[in-house]
Amino acid sequence: MGHGRGPADTYRSGRVLLAGDAAHDTPPLAGWGVSTGIQDAANLGWKPAAVANGTAPDSLLDTYHAERHPLGEQLMRNTHAATMFYLSGPEMDPLRALVRELVTDGSAAGHFAGMVSGLGVRYDMDPAPPDRWA
Repeated sequence: MGHGRGPADTYRSGRVLLAGDAAHDTPPLAGWGVSTGIQDAANLGWKPAAVANGTAPDSLLDTYHAERHPLGEQLMRNTHAATMFYLSGPEMDPLRALVRELVTDGSAAGHFAGMVSGLGVRYDMDPAPPDRWA
């Protein structure tokens, strides 16, 4: 399923669903992987129950990959960039200065904060009948 340092190719294969560290192999940096794993669990937790109770079709489980995989890719990109940013030498000083300048802008700072905290994650919440999952 996985391909090394990145999110798994798919978060679902039949009855197997991946979340957290099983879904995305991240370097340990500021707990971003833990936060993303908790978000994975929150997104996935209710879906198998809805399928098992017959209130949603099995295809609802496919929405987990569609919703979370792009965030796993973003997590990988951000943690690898931050690792290089924090752990490298003075050759990164010009980039550090640029990022410091960017985060003084309110919208850029808000965007960064939303990515790091997970508060920028949004899902389609259109009220629709269960047949939308079919």
